Amino acid sequence: MEKGIVFIYNLVLIMVYSGVIWMSFSLFFNGKEKILLWIGIIFGAVLTDEIVIFASEMFGNFAENYNRLFMIVPTHKTMIYLVFSLGCLTIFKRLLNRAINWRDYIILAIYVTFMLFVPIMENSAWKIWLYFLPSQLYNTYLGAECLGIIKKNPEEYQDPFFKWCERLFYITILMNIFIIIEDTIVIFNFDTYSKYYINMNNRSFTSDILYLIYAIFSAEYLMYYLKISLRNNTIVSEVTSHTRGNLPTDIEESILYRFSDAHHLTAREREILSVLLMDKTNQEISDDLYISLGTAKTHVHNIFQKIGVVKRPQLLDVYAAYRDEQLNKEPEKETPSP
Repeated sequence: MEKGIVFIYNLVLIMVYSGVIWMSFSLFFNGKEKILLWIGIIFGAVLTDEIVIFASEMFGNFAENYNRLFMIVPTHKTMIYLVFSLGCLTIFKRLLNRAINWRDYIILAIYVTFMLFVPIMENSAWKIWLYFLPSQLYNTYLGAECLGIIKKNPEEYQDPFFKWCERLFYITILMNIFIIIEDTIVIFNFDTYSKYYINMNNRSFTSDILYLIYAIFSAEYLMYYLKISLRNNTIVSEVTSHTRGNLPTDIEESILYRFSDAHHLTAREREILSVLLMDKTNQEISDDLYISLGTAKTHVHNIFQKIGVVKRPQLLDVYAAYRDEQLNKEPEKETPSP
């Protein structure tokens, strides 16, 4: 009976993670948004870890060999934590339209290096606790840093989307604190680490809860991105009337995406840009996209800064020049089939 519950529990987690991976990669291949790619990569790492834990819970011999190997060379776990933390760092900063700074990379490098050297310690509860601790502290730091950015720049983050981001960062901080508490209780009171016998619980239920919460947030973001993409499909056909000539919608949309990606615009900013290219006012953008006037002004300001213009006519000229350049590129010669 217990094995059956474990099997169903793991099967549900695998299905949830697989669903998020499929959704994120499907949308990424259509839109090339980097956040979508990293969502897929993160949950790919989480799914890999889940499968290993699943096997350790279902098969005693596998668990025994895995635990002994883990105490000596926990390479796979270190790589999973590295991918997860780097993914969270990239996504969190991109959500806030901020560049990753050198301090973030240095702290990440220090904690990964620390995790690589912990295995040389003698087997003990302290060894395992110290191994897991840096990852949770780093993710807590990420949540706190991003939350601080929002608090310090309230005028820049008035869009309801950033309230959603704020909740994500609060949850990241709280759940990583709970993970540290659970690890401390389990490692020092229930696991056994000695020279001749190792009995460790490979699963952290608070980590599972956090991953499921991230899956929900990811699904919400994917639906948000899909909604923006569908709305852009209705807007992009109107863009051609403000540029030179008429093109099929898919080609115009592709040019618009490449232009946005070249200037590092977020999905929301790309949506604003689509309306800007119709030479609409801030009030019209606010009305069309159901956002406040202040939020519209903030997005327009950020777009102008990234593209390097100060007026709408300049933006239209820059986009028209980019569009002509893309259309005048010689198509790549096809390689003849054998």
